[in-house]
Amino acid sequence: MKILMVNTFYAPTQVGGAELSVQQLAEGFARRGHTVGVMTLARDGVGDREEINGVTVIRVPSYNHHIPLVQQGSLSERTRWHLIDIFQGGDAAKYVDLSEFDIIHTNNLLGFSTQLWKTIRRERREGAVLVHNIRDFYLRCQRSNRYRNGHTCEKTCAACRPAEVTRRRHSECVDAAVGVSDYMLQHHLQAGFFPNAQRTAAIHNRPGDHLRFDRQPRAHDDPIRVGFIGRVAENKGTFRLVEAFRRLDRQDMTLAIAGTGNDEDVARLETLIDGDPRITYLGRTTPDVFYPSVDVTVVPSTWEEPLSRVVSESYLNGLPVLACNLGGQPEMVRHEVDGLVFTPTVDNIHAALADLTPERLADMTLNARTRSNEMLSDVVIDRYLALFEELLEARAGTDSPDGLVVGLD
Repeated sequence: MKILMVNTFYAPTQVGGAELSVQQLAEGFARRGHTVGVMTLARDGVGDREEINGVTVIRVPSYNHHIPLVQQGSLSERTRWHLIDIFQGGDAAKYVDLSEFDIIHTNNLLGFSTQLWKTIRRERREGAVLVHNIRDFYLRCQRSNRYRNGHTCEKTCAACRPAEVTRRRHSECVDAAVGVSDYMLQHHLQAGFFPNAQRTAAIHNRPGDHLRFDRQPRAHDDPIRVGFIGRVAENKGTFRLVEAFRRLDRQDMTLAIAGTGNDEDVARLETLIDGDPRITYLGRTTPDVFYPSVDVTVVPSTWEEPLSRVVSESYLNGLPVLACNLGGQPEMVRHEVDGLVFTPTVDNIHAALADLTPERLADMTLNARTRSNEMLSDVVIDRYLALFEELLEARAGTDSPDGLVVGLD
């Protein structure tokens, strides 16, 4: 197959988990012998092409007046940027011959606009298939997270409505929709997106195989080492976790927090943990240092996170997960089996930590280890390629699909 992937950024640029996931898929497809290109934005505004691990990376200049997530601009500039992103879009055909590809697999489209789907529909050859990966809330929210003032948005606000209406209409061009969690898939289908999709699927992210590390077994009388890795921010639940931990009346448990945030949030964290020797702020920490140093991870996000990579990375390393019951997390964490699922209030986080005895941790750890091989990236690559092949067979007329492919995980 000839596969073109599209994502706002690509290696070596990374602003979140999407860049890691897209790179993992692209290189995995290439290793299987497929021809793979990735179209992404050029951060310096200069278009070019390069080969990275068997993948042709096509960096294109932004059609807008600044690069998203890199140059913010004033309020008026940001407003103008979003209006251009909704209604204008770029001309991908200037940089890539879309007719060359069998599969066009779009991912995060911030900075490309869903106008790209219309261009793809117009430019591609008859047999090609357009697949979209739902990795965030870009289609419904200008912030891409449906989260504001410390709360999840219950409905689309007036500021985001024009974008949602336009992008919903553009989604009629998409042949297949894939959610990184079934929660994300159903959220968008129920909102009327992808009405013409011949296939829909939920395929969970899996970490790269290189993220599994050797670790020493924990002795029964060792302190329980709780870990948090991610952005230090309100919506990640960082501060609720610290408050809950400080309430604990036990000295046989420690908390390590890895990650960075803006200066204000980091200063707030350092103030909160001051005076409690059980809590350590590690700052920016690489996975090979973090995962072998903890016994259980916590994902206490207060927003409906599509699916945290920390969950799958933890299971890859045989670690139980204490996770919020929002977004895609409940699909991955088996409550009372290889982790705990809770509403992310301070009281609930405190209760989960207080009840985590060494015996309970040992049972959940044993169950988490049995899932390690399920988390390997080859599992995901197999599922995407199977979906692509099925779509191409259906397009060629060798199959007559009349159903949905949901929950491939």
